[in-house]
Amino acid sequence: MEFRQVIYFLEIAESGTFQKAASRLGLTQPALSRQIFLLEKELGVTVLERGGRSVRLTHEGERFYQYSVRMKELWEEIKNGFSKEKELKGTYSISAGGTVSAWILPQILKEILKKRPELSLSVREGDDRETKDAVLKGEVDLGILTGPITEPSLNVLEFLSDQIVPCAAKDHPIFLKKKIRIEDLKKQSFVFFHPGSALRKAVEKKIKSFSKEFGSKIAMELRSVESVIKSLEAGLGIGFLSEYSIGSKLRKIKFEEWNAERKFYLCYRKKSGPGLAMLAEEILKASEKWRVEKESFSN
Repeated sequence: MEFRQVIYFLEIAESGTFQKAASRLGLTQPALSRQIFLLEKELGVTVLERGGRSVRLTHEGERFYQYSVRMKELWEEIKNGFSKEKELKGTYSISAGGTVSAWILPQILKEILKKRPELSLSVREGDDRETKDAVLKGEVDLGILTGPITEPSLNVLEFLSDQIVPCAAKDHPIFLKKKIRIEDLKKQSFVFFHPGSALRKAVEKKIKSFSKEFGSKIAMELRSVESVIKSLEAGLGIGFLSEYSIGSKLRKIKFEEWNAERKFYLCYRKKSGPGLAMLAEEILKASEKWRVEKESFSN
């Protein structure tokens, strides 16, 4: 059986006559009849009942019609799957927070651009509110936001999970304690992100759920991840950072009650073209590879 015979059969079934089907397919009627004869011979059944000018499906033909539709759909899916590899091109913009922009996206986008040199990608750093507004206004094509997200006009895909942990400079006095208690932490100065940041909100929610009466001494409130890291490395206090952004000069504080999890999501407008869906799919695939490699390196 040849796949073209399946297509010929479907065209006849939908046209109702050999003549119409032959005209649409660009074949002569005898040539089309010959192909259906060969198809029926191989199947061992009659799929079309000829009668006057029209034809109708036999009982076996009805069954074969269902199979044929599925074969055609599968073929279209295969073609589309490979065409996506070729069609992903153009210029796209992405907005994300400081952690994602600095420690996650660079390696992921490098992986994608290595395979897709026809792509042009730009990244704009912004907090959750700025990123969401930029996506909704069409100022950027794709945003990476902290969940949960309930915006009905956006497509939302889970991207990555992240652990936010307390940390400080390696030589910070807090590490002289054999066991760190809440009373020890209350005496410390803290370097926080600005109140509007998603990370700050997640941290405060976690702290309040553990100790409602905790009143931290805020030494600094900063906007950029880099500023927080530099301040912590200088020993100006305790802070909270993504595990992804803790470098060799910092150390995690073993106080798991304050560890907070957050999830990042890829978001883009529902009325966007197919290119954005393809780009989001590429980012998800590359991020999974990046995550597995990072975990393997850590272990």
